[in-house]
Amino acid sequence: MTQKNERTPDEYLAAFRADPTNAPLALYAGAALDKAGRHDEALAVWTFGDDANPALRTLHTHPQADDELRSRSQRADEAIRQHFNDLHQKAINQYTDTVKNVDLNRVRRGVWTHYHDSPVNYLTDKQRPVIFYMPDLPAAPVIDNSLLPWANSIEEAYKDILQEYKEASKTNAAMEPYVPAGTPGTEWKKLSGTLDWSAIYLFYNASPTPNKDLFPKTIDAANQADLLTKQGAPVELFFSRLTPGAHIPPHYGLTNTRLTVHLPIIVPEDCAIRVGDEIYKWREGKIVAFDDSYEHEAWNRSTDERVVLIFETHHPDLSSTEKQAIQNIYETFDTWVANRAETIGLAPKA
Repeated sequence: MTQKNERTPDEYLAAFRADPTNAPLALYAGAALDKAGRHDEALAVWTFGDDANPALRTLHTHPQADDELRSRSQRADEAIRQHFNDLHQKAINQYTDTVKNVDLNRVRRGVWTHYHDSPVNYLTDKQRPVIFYMPDLPAAPVIDNSLLPWANSIEEAYKDILQEYKEASKTNAAMEPYVPAGTPGTEWKKLSGTLDWSAIYLFYNASPTPNKDLFPKTIDAANQADLLTKQGAPVELFFSRLTPGAHIPPHYGLTNTRLTVHLPIIVPEDCAIRVGDEIYKWREGKIVAFDDSYEHEAWNRSTDERVVLIFETHHPDLSSTEKQAIQNIYETFDTWVANRAETIGLAPKA
C-alpha cells in the first residue's frame, strides 16, 4: 500500500480536493506543498484543515503524538500564525499609504488571539476577546450612555420600535434559534437548536432578511448609532427573545473594539444580564451598551418573554482612522479566505 510520505505534492493536493474537510490529510498535504516551496497552496490547505478541526494546529503540544505529526503540526501552526500577523500589518500599511500622518499604533499592537505567537496577556480581569484584542483601549464592562451621543435619539423611538415588534409578532415574523443546532460546546447544549433563545433578524451578517420591511422605524432609529457596518449595511440588527426560565450561559464576545447595544423592549421582573462582575437589570426603553469581550450571561426567571433589540457599534474611544484601519484588516482577511479555494483549485461550495 502506498504510504502517505510516498505521495507527490500534486497527488496530495488532488486527494485533498476530493476530501477538503479531512484535517489529517490537510496536515500532510500542506507539509508536502510547503516542502516543495508552494507556500501559498500549503497555507490554503492548512487553513481548510484548521477550519475542519482546530486540533490540526495543536497536535505538536501533545506528547503522545508521534514526532512526524508534531513536526507537521508545528510547522502548520507557525505558518498560519505568521501569515495572518503579516496580513494585519500589510492592511495597516496599505491604509497609511492612502491616509497620511495618522496614528495607528494602538491598532498595530492589536492581537489576533488565534494567531498570537505566545499566550495573550489580557490586562483586565474577565475580559477575553475571542478573536481580536486591542489592549490599549479603555476597558469597562458597561459604557456610560453619556459617551454615546446617539443613545437619546434611539430611546426616543422606543414606543415605535415596540409597536413594530408587536405587529410583526402577530404576523409570525420569521424567528429562529439564536444558537444553531449542532453548535459545539457543552455550555450551549440546552439552547442549541431551540427557540428558548431566539432571534428575529432584520440584518444578518450584513445581509437584509425578509423581516426588514416590517421594521422601517426600527431601522431608521438604529441608523442613528455609530453602527458596525459592512458594505454600508449593519453587520447585525435583531430582536433577541428569551423565554421564561431561559439562561444564556457565561461566554465571551469576539473583540473589544465593538460594543453590543441592547434596547430593552419587553422586560418582565427577574430578568438581568451580568457583565464582568456587575449585574444589570434592563429597563424598557433605556439603552445598555456593553463590551461583550467581558464574560457575560443573561437570564429570564420570570413567567413572560423578555425581548431586546440588539445591534453592534464601534468602541467610542476609537478614532475614525482606527475604525477604518480595523475594517481594512477584516476585509483583507476576508478576501484572502474567500480566494484560498481558487489558490488550490478547489471548487466553491454549491
